[in-house]
Parts: sequence; C-alpha cells; structure tokens
Amino acid sequence: MVICNARILKDWSSTPFEGFLRIENGKIVEIGRKTDVCDIDLEGKLIIPGFFNTHTHAPMSLLKGISDDEPFDTWLFKKVLPVENKLTEEMIYWGTILAQMEMVRRGIVAFVDMYFKEEWVAQAVADFGMKAVLTRGLVGDERDDGGRLRENLALFEKWHESHGGRIKIGFGPHSPYLCTPGYLRKIFDVASFNDAIVTMHILETKKERRMYRLEDLLKLGMSKVKMIAVHCVYMEESEMKEAKKAFSFYISHNPSSNLKLGNGVPKVHEMMKNELIVSLGTDGSASNNSLDIWHEMRLAALIQKLRNPKFLPSKTVFKIATFNGAVAMGFEKSGKVVEGFDADIVVVDTKKPHYYPEIDLISNLVHAGNSGDVFATMVNGEWLYYDGKFLKVEEEQVYKKVEEIKDKILSI
Repeated sequence: MVICNARILKDWSSTPFEGFLRIENGKIVEIGRKTDVCDIDLEGKLIIPGFFNTHTHAPMSLLKGISDDEPFDTWLFKKVLPVENKLTEEMIYWGTILAQMEMVRRGIVAFVDMYFKEEWVAQAVADFGMKAVLTRGLVGDERDDGGRLRENLALFEKWHESHGGRIKIGFGPHSPYLCTPGYLRKIFDVASFNDAIVTMHILETKKERRMYRLEDLLKLGMSKVKMIAVHCVYMEESEMKEAKKAFSFYISHNPSSNLKLGNGVPKVHEMMKNELIVSLGTDGSASNNSLDIWHEMRLAALIQKLRNPKFLPSKTVFKIATFNGAVAMGFEKSGKVVEGFDADIVVVDTKKPHYYPEIDLISNLVHAGNSGDVFATMVNGEWLYYDGKFLKVEEEQVYKKVEEIKDKILSI
C-alpha cells in the first residue's frame, strides 16, 4: 500500500514535509518525497504517529455518566463497584467494542486495560484490531481465594503476544489498599518470572499518601518488574529518585480523571526532571467521562503551567502521548512515523480554521486541535477508522446493543 500526497510528521522533534509512505506487512518500509505509485491519495491531510492510552478500563464505557460529582471513595465503593459486580461477559465484550470505537475515532492505536472477565476484553480486541496490554484487575490477599491471579495467568498463557504480537498480557493489582503486601509480593514474583508488565493505581489520593510510601512497594518486588504506575498524584521527589533506580518504571498521567474526582495534580515536571518516562492515559469512562487523548494532551500541559508556564511545552506533551506510551507498553517499534516501525498512524484533517496560521504545527495540534480532526486511524497497516466509517464493526448495531445493555444496567 502506498499513501501519497500527504504531509508527514515523523515525531515530536520533526518538521512536516509532503511525501509518501509505503506499507507492507504492517510495517512502514519506505518514506519519501516523490512516487510514481499511489494507492491512497491523502492530499491536504497530515499523517502523525498514533496515540497510546496507557490507562483505561475499557468496559466502563458502559458506565459513562453513572456517577458524576462525587468524591473518590463514594464514586468507587458506593456507585461503581456495585454495578460492576453485575456486569456479564456479553456486557464486557460490547463495552470494549464501544470503547475501541471511541478510541480509534480519536486517533488512539493502543491501550492498557485493567478489568475483570478480561478474556472477553481480549476477544473484543482480537475482533476489532487495536493493540493492547490487557490485565486482570487483582484484589485480595496471598491466598488468592477468588482465583484472580490464576485467572490472570490463564489469560497470559492463552493471549500473550497473540494476533501478531498486538495483544500483550500483563498483571493488574488494583492498588496497595485493595491488595495485601503478601499478595503484591506474589504478583510481582509471577510477573517477573513471566517478563510481563504490571500496572497499578499508585498514590492517587491524599488518603493513600498517608497509607504507604513508594519505597514500601519497591521492597515488595516492584523494583524488578516492568511497571506502569498509574496516577502518582502524591509522589514525592524523593520517591521519584527511588523509582528511577527500579528495573523499569513508567508513569501513566491521567489528568481529567485526577481533576474530576478531586484528587489533585501530579508533579509531572519533576518526574521528567528525575528522568522518569511519563505517558498519558484517559482512565475509564466512568471517571473521565471521555476517551479523548487530545483533551488529555492539552489538559496535561495546562495544569502544569499553573506553576510555571515553561513546564510541559507542546513537543514534550506530544512525545508523552505518542512515543512514550509506545515504549511503556512494550511496542518499541511504534510511536513514530519512520521506516522499520509499525504502521500505527493517524491521518488528521488540518484544512480547518483552527490550524491557521501554521507557525508551529505541534503547538497547533496540542493547543488548537481536537479529536474531531481525525480523518483515519491505522493499526499494523490496517485501517480501523477511515473518513467517518468504522471498518471492523457495524456502527448502528453496536449502538443498539449498547442501549439495550444500558437499560439492563439501570435496572440493576
């Protein structure tokens, strides 16, 4: 496949140029300025790297609006968990399909998920075509009475590196307040043995800040695993220095969720000053209520500028939303539009008033652009969304199914 006449932005440090991409077997094999062959003419459009959402709970797309304007503990324990406990496998599947539709419509090519009945999340990802790191949410103690860790292991054995490597399986301890130290130690041991990613909500709230320090988790074995630490709102600079010493420690910054639930603003500038790699996440639709990475990108920049307008410049935020997420998820050959990388790209329509004048394209993308500008999204060389159409599902069928599920949820 040769895509021609598009402007191409290779990464956060590049300037755009007009040229073509040649894609074979899911890879970008050639980039140039002129070609005599053209399969898809994208004249006037811009090609950028795909976005990576390093934290969400995809099936919670069904719970959008179920609990707004509540403090964190009320939202989670009194509103969300009672409904979640009654979600069926079918609901999980269709919620994940709906979430993927929203994500690719907004230019997201991959996501990290933590939920239950994750086998059905995996099936939805397999059917739809996105990249993902999927984890079974784990709560409890080292006895694993509910069999959750065994379930996560079975998921790993069946799905890890499946579908050409676009589906990875990790382990998902929910948080230090819902997992005992012994259980966390066991999870870290299992993940380390299997060379798997671990993702967990860490220091999200003021209450958690009083409960533990990051060093406590590192001593339990977190220091030896591939870690995606979510939120880290109350991480202190001394803890950032300790995290840097760990085997592999990435942070998923979720600004909308942190603000909507009243949890606060993490010190992202200090994280990066201490050489921690920060990526971007939306969190789930029940706490955001959107899976719009463009909104997260701009918001991430703005809330840091409350302290200093020099913090988080546009190019840095764009890197956080693209390449940093790819690296955190283990998709090292993605997050850039360069030869040899996976064809995970987004086509943006910049023929709109808010992109003019073009003094700084990346500044326009971060601070003026929005997800409505996405014309197409490609994962591994396959279009999942193109010119207003979802190519892997019947759009109206999904909406009908989701409305039926909503009626069941509201009757719970």
